[in-house]
Amino acid sequence: SNTIMEKIKFLVIHNRDPKRKEVLVNELINNGVIIEDIEFIEYPNKDELTFKIKKLSVQKKSMRHNYSFPNITGTIKDGWICVSYKHFLALEKIVENNYKYAVIIEDNVGKIKKNIIETLHECLKQLPKNWDVVFDSTRAHSYEFIKEGKLSNEKIVYEKKLGYSYNENGKIVAGGGTKSAQFFLLNQSSAKKLYENYLPFNHAPDVWMNELFRYLNFKCFWIEPSITENRKNHSSSTNFESKNFIYQIKSKIINRILFI
Repeated sequence: SNTIMEKIKFLVIHNRDPKRKEVLVNELINNGVIIEDIEFIEYPNKDELTFKIKKLSVQKKSMRHNYSFPNITGTIKDGWICVSYKHFLALEKIVENNYKYAVIIEDNVGKIKKNIIETLHECLKQLPKNWDVVFDSTRAHSYEFIKEGKLSNEKIVYEKKLGYSYNENGKIVAGGGTKSAQFFLLNQSSAKKLYENYLPFNHAPDVWMNELFRYLNFKCFWIEPSITENRKNHSSSTNFESKNFIYQIKSKIINRILFI
């Protein structure tokens, strides 16, 4: 198949923690990715969020229809703003450089279980022509758990519905097409659609993309069994790295002025 030689770029959402970078780069390189195909999205971290970025990228409370995440009175955490804005910048890179295929991967992936390039090419062979996005993560429930279909030895990608999934007790176990936002493959066309509709967002990237996928009627897929693993016991970059008092005051003032 001619998909074998297709280049896949990897855009890493990174909080500039050198240890995370080292772990992830090693995992990627040991699993078939070449260093030239890895790019880092390192800006902005929380204390670099400006008035301009927030004004451009965050929905005002009055605009939000997505009441449960956060509720209508809730302010979007700066950590979510950073990571969602970095995802937007990753999409911009894919579109501007006209990458045919690209993976957006967060730097809290701690382990990759098999050759990633071979696995993604296998996915490309199995996917329908009109696929939009393929997710992988062990952070969220498995495809089997959400009971949308049976797994088979014949394939490794399964279409995921865009609506909410509930368990027997009526509790939400999946919010839509995403399986966290840790690792997902896009093509140029789907990256462009997401990029053009991404701003302003109202939540962390997985929750926001679930909304966008419903709006854009995306064809979403999950890889099963999962090939990436979440890093164990790391502190999330959405927590304040330092309790920087001045930064927190400034952040609250900006949020007030912008009604976000």
